[in-house]
Amino acid sequence: MQDTIAVRAAGAGELPVCAAFWIAMFEEAGILHESEFPADWRERFVRYFSERIALGEARYFIALEKNQIVGTAGAMLGDGYPVTVHGLRFGYIFGVRVEPHYRGRGLATALTREAITFLKDLKCRRIRLHASPHGRPIYERLDFVPTNEMQLGD
Repeated sequence: MQDTIAVRAAGAGELPVCAAFWIAMFEEAGILHESEFPADWRERFVRYFSERIALGEARYFIALEKNQIVGTAGAMLGDGYPVTVHGLRFGYIFGVRVEPHYRGRGLATALTREAITFLKDLKCRRIRLHASPHGRPIYERLDFVPTNEMQLGD
């Protein structure tokens, strides 16, 4: 990673840019497209993560060069089922994306490490993520291993 690029937690005002990176990640992977979402999805994204961040249950990390966001990664505590039932903490890393021109500089690794540290500080028992073929080598170097998860449909 170059010295001119800083990695830090995102502020609430930067969440709209995080939303743009999040959808760009899905579109680049060919998984989801913004045209499939309701018109207000970005506002819901910002509201949801603002609330989770305020509760200390989530954090978004950004990589910046000259005050321009060039990479993102999110981390949050698992919620809903089955966490509500078994009460064990697990974390989820999502939205890891670096602008194409900045790839290959270690930014995705640095952002993911920040997310891991945040979740470990919250005493997460396990940390999960979904990896694209491009991202898989990054996560394997960070000791993530494939699991038994399967999917039906697209």
